[in-house]
Amino acid sequence: MIETRQLSFEDIKPKRLTKYMQILEIIGNRKMTAREIEAEMNKKRYSTFFDMNHVRPRLTELVNEYHELIEDGVKEDYITHKKVAVYRRTTEVEKMMLENENHYTTY
Repeated sequence: MIETRQLSFEDIKPKRLTKYMQILEIIGNRKMTAREIEAEMNKKRYSTFFDMNHVRPRLTELVNEYHELIEDGVKEDYITHKKVAVYRRTTEVEKMMLENENHYTTY
């Protein structure tokens, strides 16, 4: 069972990297919500159908694991009318600080 899961994970790893690159390309120097990113992915034909699950997990990984993106405020979603996170690329200084955050010792 564990071997099967590992093989499945290895199979999707290249797809995840491609999705990361597409998201980073789309955001560029802009601030965007997950829905706006997914809409752009559809326009560029990176996605064949609109599904927020294409983007949301990758955004979480790009924020929490790779520090490539940062949440920068909130905005009202034009469909749900709820407040949603706005993402942007991290600066080099922000990225360095986030990557080193776990290395600080507390007394």
